[in-house]
Amino acid sequence: MTKRILALLLCTVTILAAFAGCGKPVDEDYKGQSITTYLTTNVYDLDPVHAYYNESVANVVGLMFDTLFTLDSNGKVQKSLAKSYSIHEDEVAKEYKMSIVLKDTKWSDGVYVSANDVVFAWTRLLELDAAHEAAALLYDVKNARAAKEGNASIDDVMICAEDELLVTIQFEEKIDYNQFLLNLTSIALAPLREDVVERSEDWAKKPGTMVCSGPFKLGRINMTDPELSFNRYQDPTATYIDPTTGKVDENYRIKEQKISDFMLERNAYYYRNPEDDSIFKSVLPHRLCVDCNLTPEQLKAAYEAGLILYMGDIPLSLRNDDVISKNVKVAEKSLSTNVVYLNEKAMIDDGSEEGYALFADAKVRQALSMAIDREAIATAVVYAKAATGLIPDGVWETGKSPKVSFRKACTTSYDSLKTDLTAAENLLAEAGIDPWDYSFTLTYAAYDDVHAAIAEMIADAWSELGFDVEAKAVGTIANNDYYKPTESTPGDICDDLYAEALRAERYEAVLLDSCALSVDPFAYLAPFAKSFSGQGVLQEDGNDDYPLLPHTTGYDSAEYEELIETIFAEKTIANRAENLRKAEEMLMTDMPVIPVVFNYTATITDSNLKGLGSSYFVTTTFKNAELSEKNYEKYLAAGETFVRDNFDDLMFQYSKDCSFKDEPSDTKWTAFTAATTVYSHFVADKKDADNK
Repeated sequence: MTKRILALLLCTVTILAAFAGCGKPVDEDYKGQSITTYLTTNVYDLDPVHAYYNESVANVVGLMFDTLFTLDSNGKVQKSLAKSYSIHEDEVAKEYKMSIVLKDTKWSDGVYVSANDVVFAWTRLLELDAAHEAAALLYDVKNARAAKEGNASIDDVMICAEDELLVTIQFEEKIDYNQFLLNLTSIALAPLREDVVERSEDWAKKPGTMVCSGPFKLGRINMTDPELSFNRYQDPTATYIDPTTGKVDENYRIKEQKISDFMLERNAYYYRNPEDDSIFKSVLPHRLCVDCNLTPEQLKAAYEAGLILYMGDIPLSLRNDDVISKNVKVAEKSLSTNVVYLNEKAMIDDGSEEGYALFADAKVRQALSMAIDREAIATAVVYAKAATGLIPDGVWETGKSPKVSFRKACTTSYDSLKTDLTAAENLLAEAGIDPWDYSFTLTYAAYDDVHAAIAEMIADAWSELGFDVEAKAVGTIANNDYYKPTESTPGDICDDLYAEALRAERYEAVLLDSCALSVDPFAYLAPFAKSFSGQGVLQEDGNDDYPLLPHTTGYDSAEYEELIETIFAEKTIANRAENLRKAEEMLMTDMPVIPVVFNYTATITDSNLKGLGSSYFVTTTFKNAELSEKNYEKYLAAGETFVRDNFDDLMFQYSKDCSFKDEPSDTKWTAFTAATTVYSHFVADKKDADNK
């Protein structure tokens, strides 16, 4: 009996050795499965602090950067990069501290994640001349707010790296420490490497200049060839200075350039020792591959053929499709609100030479809001709900529990969010505004088909009032920024004119996704108060006075400022609820921001793809995603068949770096199989599988 048991144990060990997880044959060169997905098309800047204007990008960034703490899918705080933490209070000295010990893990280039990376990322938000709304997440830290306002040095901010893995934070006063931990789940506070970020403003746009701490890194990104693109997005404010002459080149034309395809690749150092641990220890898939050139029709065909295993950003034209609708899974909560910012400082064309600050009048802003048919927009967008406030229903009432959302707890019905053209016209009349005298633009991201549809519907609604409104598509262009370290202009990145216009306040009205920085409603509301806007201060030469800058919309209300100060001063979080609701009500009366719809995330997953995880902020985490060996072989075969059958349409004919696009037709396939593309695994992995 003993021998038989021993034999069975040996057999079991042999089987386990042969399969290091389902679908992973023993092969030292085998790196794992490549999974073709459709995550999103717009990944032009993966800096965590820039991920809050588009919900799809926020999900991608969440796969690439780890935070100290995270929220699981049930809304419970879990340690992520943090190994442990402790609280230290000295009531006599009035000192209140938190110590956080980091886990032992590395960046995607093999450098250890350190306490200094935490200090750099957080103080970066607090720099005097930086504009980051997430800065207010750190205002409980001693001297953090003072540094942001120019009243203390950044070196005085009490976030300290005591050693390689120990971070200490000292607070201004006793706070709700659990609330602070919630703030630390925000991807905006993810640690960053100073030597990487300081190298270039464009550090987060391509694989060679960025490193990641999360399960995936940017493994590859291709751009379209600007010579083959329509020149739709010429930036009228842009000039190109020839570095050889130092003079403006008047003949230089900025051409449109977009993402062709990209890959997210396993971070081989993510909680893993490469010398001792299996390549599959922390992350199973080798790659997540995305072809951004697929039309909606091609995307649907690829899904039906078994090529696309996951869709996380379903094109608008497919959202009412029978096949898609049958298989789609819609998230039950929203963490972003599609909104319009109205620039109160913008001088709107009224026929005069100087223009008129049309949006500085609250009645005008209210009228524009009441002209919008939110129900119609939500129906058109499909995966959305008409906004009933600014804060979406995935944000908690007081930052305490996901069981009660702020939205459900708030029973106020805002008249400014109801469609009423007559009331809108009356408001304009009260303001002395004849809409036929005014022309302005509503800017939106040209690469987002949902935003395009929403912008057109809003522009039509405002035109009904009599305004001359243009829905202005602003997209991405070939980079024209001179890079001093290499004395050249990098051609392998895009400049996102839409994002640049938004951050530089070069807009009259602009459409965006306002994504939750935190599950705390205070994080949503505070940036509209000048002291919490994160916009920094206005520095004037020879002047020691550093006036604070208001929210990017220009909204500057002393009454709202006072209310937000009152909320911030209350450190018993449960006592904030009533004032938080008052703050939203004030915004919905003054209307510096117009909520349109709450965005709902919709995904489609092939039934054979298993192990998809999620967190509260990231819809799908992919760390344990895999197909069985049998299903992976079927997937490879289906993928190769689809690529062969649709080869001419999948040629990346607009790709800038496509080495095989100009090959003669009889050698294109051979050249294609030798190149690295988002479809390479359908050739290389299938060949390996066939030869087993």
